[in-house]
Amino acid sequence: MRKLIFVLSCWWAGAAGAATAPLSLFGVPLEHATRAQVEGAMDKAGLTPVQVGKKFWYDIYRVHGQLPGASQLMVGYTKNNRFAVARYVFPSFMDTGQVTKIIDMVKDKYGPPSSQTGMTGLGMVTATWREPGGMEIRVVRGWPATTTTLSLLNPSMDARMKAQIAAEKAHKLDDQARADSNAF
Repeated sequence: MRKLIFVLSCWWAGAAGAATAPLSLFGVPLEHATRAQVEGAMDKAGLTPVQVGKKFWYDIYRVHGQLPGASQLMVGYTKNNRFAVARYVFPSFMDTGQVTKIIDMVKDKYGPPSSQTGMTGLGMVTATWREPGGMEIRVVRGWPATTTTLSLLNPSMDARMKAQIAAEKAHKLDDQARADSNAF
């Protein structure tokens, strides 16, 4: 059985001349990635697709041990199929320490977060690593649920995707209102 490795590469800010690598997912640099590139990498990595294709804003995959504790990977794209966000979901029930474990896992590879808000023992927590090229890594725990997410994102593409989703919902509501008004 081939061992799959979770690949997160970053720009290492170190000594002059140190090699740098873009933020990547399964070998695909994410800053300018397309849906076709990311879907190909997911298929090659052996992830099980739950929902995949251009008719969806998010592709959803089952994670089979590629990242310990994660159950699902959601990958979002803009209307023109540009990468926006990859979000791992770490389900939890009343495990307030889970967010610390995930922050430490990311910290081991990328160093301390650029910013962190919230108390890890109670309430909402967000840790953010800002990477060159405008890319970000975020670990977020909501509250009262302790499920934690680890996101790799292109903030500008993520904002574009969210605006496109909102516009599509507004258009559907307008269409439904027009259809309803014809009924009476």
